[in-house]
Amino acid sequence: MADQRAKHVAPKSSIRWGAVAVCILITVFLFVTPSDHAAAQQNSCAVARAPVASLSFINQDPMLDRHRSVRWLNNRANQGSRYMVTGLTEYELQARFDMRLEPVEVGVGAFCLYPIRINPEVEVIKHLVYVASELERGTCEYDVVYAHEGQHVQINQHMEQDIQRELDAMVAEITADFAAMRPVGAGEVQRLQRRLLNQYGQDFKRRLRAIDLLRREDHRAIDTQDEYERLSKACGPNSAFQTTLPDAMR
Repeated sequence: MADQRAKHVAPKSSIRWGAVAVCILITVFLFVTPSDHAAAQQNSCAVARAPVASLSFINQDPMLDRHRSVRWLNNRANQGSRYMVTGLTEYELQARFDMRLEPVEVGVGAFCLYPIRINPEVEVIKHLVYVASELERGTCEYDVVYAHEGQHVQINQHMEQDIQRELDAMVAEITADFAAMRPVGAGEVQRLQRRLLNQYGQDFKRRLRAIDLLRREDHRAIDTQDEYERLSKACGPNSAFQTTLPDAMR
């Protein structure tokens, strides 16, 4: 679902509780006649318990690719002319939303829908780290690029916690939504099921897009001009950032 490209670049020529509470329990006795109780049952769909919710997150460890030239990386990143890309991280997800609703008869010809299970599945289908093949492993330049890409990897690896937090919030909202619903007739159950499944599936995708936007902002926060300038000078004035890599781009 998300294709996040994070880059390490160098200039070309000059070259993301605690509280204490006191609770007083007040017991109130309500007297409801049987007919009133039956009517109340038929006019509301109070949810007895929250649905069982679990996130299936299929992770993929980042893989290092050292077989791509600096020219290939720049073409891949579609970078402008100001900076030269020496490292690149790509991350991509795909998601599926699964939810089970159960119709329960609450009166003659009246049904409530209850959420029983919510089980979205998110799979990391790509997590690749590229370091320009012109940089030898163990050199200062290689270590600088590798460390920078490692920061992007850490940002990507926070996705699971972010999605789990959103799922918890979504389950609470779904439970409240269903508790506020009124019973429907037997002929409306199937249509209502389809509408709700589509509604919550779209909501889950919207939440994933919002998380993805935040991740992109975190990536941009470490891909700044000042950071690029600092990294390009990290190995001295005559490093591969000023010699080997610019030559390979010509």
